[in-house]
Amino acid sequence: MFMDMKNNRSVYLFVWLVAMVLYVPCVALCVNPPLVVGRIFLILAAWYVLWMLPFLFFPRKFCYRTAVAVLFAGGFLNLAHWLVLKCPLNVSSLFVLLNTNGSEAMEFVSLKASLRWLLLLPYLFLAVMAFRHVPDISSEKGVSRVVRIVLLLFVLLFYGEAAWNGRLVRTALPDTERTLFSFSGEIKAYRNLKQRQFRPVEAVADPDPCVSVLIIGESCNRNHMSLYGYHRQTSPRLSRRGDILCFTDVVTPYSATLNSVLGSLTESDMDAPISPDSCFHALDVYRSAGFVTYWISNQSPIGVWDNAVFNFARVADHPVFVNRAANSSFESTQLAVYDEVLLPVLHRVLYEDTASRKWIVLHLMGSHSQYDKRYPAAYTRYCGGADKRQRTIDAYDNSILYNDAVVDSIFTMLAQYAADHPHVRTHSLYVSDHGENVYDAGETSGHDFADTIPYANVEIPFLLWLSAQDTLRDTALYHRLQARLSWPFMSDDLFHLLLDLDGIATSCFQPERSLFHPAYRRERQRLLMDGRVYQRKP
Repeated sequence: MFMDMKNNRSVYLFVWLVAMVLYVPCVALCVNPPLVVGRIFLILAAWYVLWMLPFLFFPRKFCYRTAVAVLFAGGFLNLAHWLVLKCPLNVSSLFVLLNTNGSEAMEFVSLKASLRWLLLLPYLFLAVMAFRHVPDISSEKGVSRVVRIVLLLFVLLFYGEAAWNGRLVRTALPDTERTLFSFSGEIKAYRNLKQRQFRPVEAVADPDPCVSVLIIGESCNRNHMSLYGYHRQTSPRLSRRGDILCFTDVVTPYSATLNSVLGSLTESDMDAPISPDSCFHALDVYRSAGFVTYWISNQSPIGVWDNAVFNFARVADHPVFVNRAANSSFESTQLAVYDEVLLPVLHRVLYEDTASRKWIVLHLMGSHSQYDKRYPAAYTRYCGGADKRQRTIDAYDNSILYNDAVVDSIFTMLAQYAADHPHVRTHSLYVSDHGENVYDAGETSGHDFADTIPYANVEIPFLLWLSAQDTLRDTALYHRLQARLSWPFMSDDLFHLLLDLDGIATSCFQPERSLFHPAYRRERQRLLMDGRVYQRKP
């Protein structure tokens, strides 16, 4: 790149370092090509030159070996992640790593062990060779002054343009450095959220008794539900119900639980993002309006990753975390703690709490990976796949089948409660936090993404159950909802929809953002977290 090899053969030694830097994206291309963006080679070139500039202008061994160490560390972390999880390093993985103890690490290693890990050895060899052999560029002939200036201008223009357009982190840093930068910002936000308490707001609710249940699913791709046209019968119970409204064009802008929960249940949205520690939460509004609030979860409350949702949930009057079998978020995904454990807790809350107005959030484990841990053996309808790809799809579809049974059981319990309490407005909304790409886009599964979010990650189910009494009580609303089943909606506006559904008047409420309100603005562009606008496939 910056060698006059004819005059100084020692600069050939730069080849070791260049090979080490390029080794990682080349391996990634072999492991999972769809997740490798071409721009990564330009990003790595700029990053390489940036760290080599001190050595070029001050040719000391210390400058060179410092650059080698920095480039090696970032590349090693990303390479290891590619070899283990077949995707680039991301913030979610850092949270899980931070939350994993020694025994869990050994379990994870045995679970993910693969011959692919041998590809670390060439990388280590290249790093040793690059570190040992320091190029001699002390003479002017080694690297000319013009070359130095050109490389300096390249770095300034590359990073300056990205910074000027506000996308330095997102489009100009390598995977590891971009993740670490984002991670540091997330940690700060989580610490602020941890200190946040209930924040009263002026809010008034309809005086009628009301039980409103929000079911937050996990990793449910609606395109794997027969209710939405999937070829396998994965949602037979919900398909048979005549008392639900199935909305067919709802997406989430997010591809992770934390972003989705905080983005959906606060006044923040993609158009006007607000830090979760400084904006109003749905729990603030419901409590201020006189609702007794419950957060009943089958996800683990323990660990840094889960603590953010836990800190959000503890603002409820009654936060209840049922999943106590796990010592961490990673462990909770490995243990079979099925979502049916939430049913008896919900039953007690419905029948034993005599409050006239209750808002209940049920947070499911849903179809969280590992998929085969998400359902009892009785729901193993699809099995016998010939390869890993098919076995993964089978396990995911079985988890959707079990999720169908759980959500249907919740609706049935609420129907019985409504029959026993006809004077109480009773309804429930089921929405998944995000979807899951199970070989729907490329040869991969999960909800990670490199540069572009697969639509499988954002296309989610959205079901509204209304009691017979609710339907008769407001026939105009019911007919309006029936006419809007195919209207576009994005879950970052769920905050406003919920307040509208439960008749809560507050200054936080924006009627044009509620799909259920006559003033709803369906022309809004649905901006995803990768910067694209969602366009529904015909």
